[in-house]
Amino acid sequence: MRNVNIEQDVLTGDQTQLSLHVLSGPNKGAETPLGDGAWLVGSHDADDLTFADPELVDSHLRIVIEAGQIQITALAPGVLIGGSDCLTECPTTLDPLTPVQVGRTIFSIGPTGASFPDVDSVVERRSLHAEHAPPAIEGAAPRGREPRLAMNSIPRPFRLGAAACGLLIIAYGACAGIERVVASLTPAAVPGTDSIKIARNVLRDLNVGRDVSIALQDDNLIIDGDLRPEEATRIKAALRDAGLTAEVTPKTATATALSDAKMIDLSTTVIRAFGIEGSIRVGSAGGISITGYGPSDATVKAALHRLQQDIPGVRTIDDTVATPDRARTFLETATTADLRGSIRIVVKPDAILVSGALTPTAYSEWKTVASRFEEKFAPHIRLEAHCSPVVLPAARGVHLGRSPFIVVQNGTRLKVGDNIDHFGKIVVIDRDGMLVRIGEADVHVPYPNKPEWIAEEDQL
Repeated sequence: MRNVNIEQDVLTGDQTQLSLHVLSGPNKGAETPLGDGAWLVGSHDADDLTFADPELVDSHLRIVIEAGQIQITALAPGVLIGGSDCLTECPTTLDPLTPVQVGRTIFSIGPTGASFPDVDSVVERRSLHAEHAPPAIEGAAPRGREPRLAMNSIPRPFRLGAAACGLLIIAYGACAGIERVVASLTPAAVPGTDSIKIARNVLRDLNVGRDVSIALQDDNLIIDGDLRPEEATRIKAALRDAGLTAEVTPKTATATALSDAKMIDLSTTVIRAFGIEGSIRVGSAGGISITGYGPSDATVKAALHRLQQDIPGVRTIDDTVATPDRARTFLETATTADLRGSIRIVVKPDAILVSGALTPTAYSEWKTVASRFEEKFAPHIRLEAHCSPVVLPAARGVHLGRSPFIVVQNGTRLKVGDNIDHFGKIVVIDRDGMLVRIGEADVHVPYPNKPEWIAEEDQL
């Protein structure tokens, strides 16, 4: 207990950084920091934290960190806190370093760098609780012997009658068991926990409902959240098809919407926490647009997910954030195959380096692509281009056949296999030009001028 009190004192001080440490399970030893806010733990791609645990379900539980206080809410059955079952949809305040089990995974939340308990100590404490439990089994043994002693004093006819009654009781129990099995195969009312789980699955399938609460009152579902009227209608219809009735109250009909200035301020705080520098504009119907620079596509995706999760009223996001990943993808898709094979692209955090020796045609195409790149990504990502046009020697004549070659103005012959300085190797010579291997690509290069003559030796 002394160690726990020390950790609680740390939480109330200046050091409020908490971490989740996995004590047991497929991800044993893993640790991740938890800042203030809500964290969904589950197997869905949209969940914030997940484990390689086959028993984990979508959005299995929610962790809320606020001012050093830890709160756990089970969103599905199978969550144990300190060895005790946790009721679903019932927030529980968690002491630091208390073991939490979900599926096969046991984790604990405490100050970063603290001494987390090991699983053996957790199991040992559970065993001690079991040892102090009332010895029910030992007390039951003498009582189990008393009936056998009494049976010896009962006359034989009465013993036979008792045996017949026992057989009747066994037969009745078997019939009752079969009746229960048959009853389980017939449609029955959905229990409260299952109703909430079905409703949550319906909301996920419809892709609606952010910041939605689901409760059960008198066998009726009460759903309240950030919903548009048409979304509420769709939810009611889908739940009706699932055999459930619900009262759906759109929060937007009663709640006061955030002002544009407040939404911009909150959104800016969120994206800056992910290292994104940019500006935010608020549109209509809960839409916002973000422009600026982000370190990677994955970071931008995580920031957008957090925006829709934490800020009420954000429904759609127009994302035009410039990232190095998107800059490279733009260059790879905006260039033709010949140009793409002639250039080399190197990605840096704030710049893209492009280099290569290009034919006059490819160089003209590159200038157009570079201009489009500047319009799209400047000033967030610089383009450092080191591309230069190659001046090919003028062709006086071309000889085709088994051993083709090109005669240039100074009389030099260029044949298949020869290298053109700072450009590539000739692999094919034909009437329209030559095929030059540049890097790993073969690029067709037309003659810079029309040859004075083209001769073809007799192949026969």
